[in-house]
Amino acid sequence: MTEATRYRSWQKAGDPGAAHAKASPNLQAVASYAMDRWGLRSLGIYNRRPVRGGTAWSSHAFGAALDLGYTDQTVLEDDILPWLIAHSEELGIQRIHHYRIKQYWEAGRGWVKRSPGQGDAWIHVETHPDRWNDATPVPERLSGSPQTAPSAPSAPSQPTYPGKPLRVGSTGPAVVAVQKALKITPDGQFGRATDQHVRTFQKARGLIIDGVVGPTTWKALYP
Repeated sequence: MTEATRYRSWQKAGDPGAAHAKASPNLQAVASYAMDRWGLRSLGIYNRRPVRGGTAWSSHAFGAALDLGYTDQTVLEDDILPWLIAHSEELGIQRIHHYRIKQYWEAGRGWVKRSPGQGDAWIHVETHPDRWNDATPVPERLSGSPQTAPSAPSAPSQPTYPGKPLRVGSTGPAVVAVQKALKITPDGQFGRATDQHVRTFQKARGLIIDGVVGPTTWKALYP
């Protein structure tokens, strides 16, 4: 994981051209990952408009900014924002607005104690111009290598229970196995989205609904 250090203002890019008249593929990939991992809501990317209260073009006018809605500010500040910043180079992120605390993070500067503008329960995530068109799925970027299909199909061995319960905060191959069984993005991080999928699975199977993958839930996932 690497924190980004490069920043280039979209407001200095001139008039948005046809090449940017849509949502950034990079931010679409980031949005998909954030919604799956933390249950965030995408509030939009492309919107041809000036910045609020000004005349310069908003980064949204270039399809270069993603607004993500959240419900739990503690989770946002303790988990989501630190993770996004720590992986900002891999994610192609150069700026994040946190409207409720009236601050923003910028690559190469860190947190700036200045209001980024008007907003509420969402964060504004901006892509670097050089990464605008990067459609690589986020899990591939984090693994450092493309996820390619094997040359010939083979029957995988059945995953075995890791010996201790898995819950929010757990990481590693056992979490990947759970996520694959639930048919969600296997990033090896047991976050809020995985917890919700586990609870849904437990309810459907008549198990205790606690979001914890112990021996009983594991056996139901891998009978």
